[in-house]
Amino acid sequence: MSVTIRLRRVGRKKQPYYRVVVADSRIAADGAYLEMLGHYTSTTKPALLRLDLPRLDDWVARGATMSETVKSLVRKARQGGDASVSFQSTVAEPAAPVPAAAEVPPAGGAAEAEAQPAD
Repeated sequence: MSVTIRLRRVGRKKQPYYRVVVADSRIAADGAYLEMLGHYTSTTKPALLRLDLPRLDDWVARGATMSETVKSLVRKARQGGDASVSFQSTVAEPAAPVPAAAEVPPAGGAAEAEAQPAD
């Protein structure tokens, strides 16, 4: 399967914005995709690019190819944006730590049964 990172147009008539997606190259441009990596809004001045660069790098390492437009946008994103494109990273914040099993109260009626004395 040949995988491509490309733009997918969404939005209303005369108000386009684009999703940066990973898709099978044989699928239509508006068809199904494997993963969404970010957004590109070309109608604002400067244009707004939100992109998850670490995930993009993962896909490229796996053999995905980028379209010419995406290559240009990634080059601008790695420079932190320029006069025509403003870049914002969309890397997810790390999840809050999960409490240890000893800290979590037992679920169900076991705790309630111990708390209430039997007659």
